[in-house]
Amino acid sequence: MIVSCKVCGKSIAPNNRNITHGICDECTSQVSGLPDNSVLLESIDAPVLLMQENPRRVVTANREALELFEKELHEVERHRGGEVFDCIHSFTEAGCGKDVNCEGCKIKDAIIDTFTTANSHNGISTELFIQKSNGTKTYALQVSTEKVGDLALVRIDRYKTDA
Repeated sequence: MIVSCKVCGKSIAPNNRNITHGICDECTSQVSGLPDNSVLLESIDAPVLLMQENPRRVVTANREALELFEKELHEVERHRGGEVFDCIHSFTEAGCGKDVNCEGCKIKDAIIDTFTTANSHNGISTELFIQKSNGTKTYALQVSTEKVGDLALVRIDRYKTDA
């Protein structure tokens, strides 16, 4: 089955990548060299963060992610993932990824592994304690990761509170 690239429209054979499965290799490989990644990110039909490895911070996000987190782009760019999610551990003195409670964080571990090994992860599930204006709630969270160039895409598959 042949499909069209969601970015450039070129005919491509389907691939088995987690996040960029409907995007051709040429468009995917250009993501880390583009000054504006919005075309690629907006072509993905899910909330997505684009992250750099060191320090592990968000480079940019698509519109769906901004709507999900109810944030403006400047509130997401150059922030750690837990800060974007509003994880309670990101508000500690040590901060996101460095707090003792972040040890064993499945999301952090998946992102680090994606950067280290270039392995993608699909549907990593966990629960986070999220700080909102009306208090702290437990959120069921599920993410998928994929390395693109020197960066990593983090797709938010689920971000909901059961309360």
